[in-house]
Amino acid sequence: MPSENIKVLIPRLPGADALLPYLARIDSARTYSNYGPLHREFSTRLSQLAGAPGVTLTCNGTSAIELALRIRARPGRRYCLMPAFTFIASAHAVCNAGLTPYLLDVSEQDMMLTPEIVEAALPLLTEPPAAVLVVSAFGAPPDLIRWKAFEAKHEIPVVFDAAAAVTALNGVGAQPVCVSLHATKVVGIGEGGAIFSSDSDLIERTTAMTGFGFLGAERVSAIRGGNYRISEYAAAIGMAVLDALPARLDALRTLTNSYLERLKTKNVRVQRGVGDEWVTMTFNVVVPPEALQATLDRLDAQGVEWRRWWGLGCHRHPAFADAPRCDMPTTEALAPRVIGLPFHDRLSEQDLDRIADCLP
Repeated sequence: MPSENIKVLIPRLPGADALLPYLARIDSARTYSNYGPLHREFSTRLSQLAGAPGVTLTCNGTSAIELALRIRARPGRRYCLMPAFTFIASAHAVCNAGLTPYLLDVSEQDMMLTPEIVEAALPLLTEPPAAVLVVSAFGAPPDLIRWKAFEAKHEIPVVFDAAAAVTALNGVGAQPVCVSLHATKVVGIGEGGAIFSSDSDLIERTTAMTGFGFLGAERVSAIRGGNYRISEYAAAIGMAVLDALPARLDALRTLTNSYLERLKTKNVRVQRGVGDEWVTMTFNVVVPPEALQATLDRLDAQGVEWRRWWGLGCHRHPAFADAPRCDMPTTEALAPRVIGLPFHDRLSEQDLDRIADCLP
């Protein structure tokens, strides 16, 4: 085995020099939380980035999904339809919103829930669902247009968990799109999240929910919420991240395309549009079933770290083993074969060659 392992992910947030101007502004204003000036400016810039008329900042991406579901889910109903193939935070957010996850399969091609999959499941339910949670696969842009049509047709509210897709969004409408601002995301501030929507009432209410339900000028709790805000210090990091975002996106595209060039002769599949239409902070390949174990053995032998970022599905976690679900043949076959390869700014050309040599 080589003497030094290749790490699978090394996040990078702005350095001290990039933060100093914003920290000086905090020192001058002496506002540290409660929707201060940096919070407001970061909100505006983030909204412009996503092409969304409105935004609510939250303390993390899980909370963003929870609040959006609490606003949108049909009252008196139990089930939130969602894919089993997702990071486990999606299921926890559904439960935190007072709903029960109902797990469905995903598309083989896009690794996502589709309107057709949901429509096929609806006759199997014993009661109408409260909502559908659509999950963006590893930062790929969700199909906002088709899901808007689905909601209009079936009158079932749709919420998007687009955790890693903040730089891939386009045409955000009324249906809330929730993202993560965790350190492992392209726009990472350490911990944080956001809800995007063109529905001004939804944004007003979810923003109020992040601050104990205070609506209007008076400190009167009009709706039930909690403390889901970010501090001015987190907003300062966000401002510095956005300052450097064009250069970061260029670097991510370059690294992605370096991988894609090496994969031209390999028997693995990547997500549609990656490196061309969108980029994110992870790079996944789908390995053929007959080559999976040998590939993982080679990666281990060469000291190349790898991850199944979403594991084998939510139903494989003890906390959700009893969640109601439909048959999921695609998830069962696909999840073990989606392998996250090293992806960060410390990879050399030699590292990339070493990684690619392990693939079938």
